[in-house]
Amino acid sequence: MRLTIKAKKEIETLTGTEKPVFEFWAPNNGGYVRLESAGKSGTLGQQICHGGGFSGSTVSCSPASFKLVCRSWYSAYMRAATRY
Repeated sequence: MRLTIKAKKEIETLTGTEKPVFEFWAPNNGGYVRLESAGKSGTLGQQICHGGGFSGSTVSCSPASFKLVCRSWYSAYMRAATRY
């Protein structure tokens, strides 16, 4: 399963500001959700965790909940990234 979300807001990064693109994927039968690593095809990518981060309790999904899980993580990540 795959889902791409293009951010509408710019966020601060180490190299400036950008509108990030998030490419989520998980096995077709469900399991841990990961972000695709840009330019590193064939790698597992980063596991996403509850609360919009990359450490802590990892996020898993079923085929039915995949899109909801990805969008929830994206919302939490962007809230944290745009908080001043």
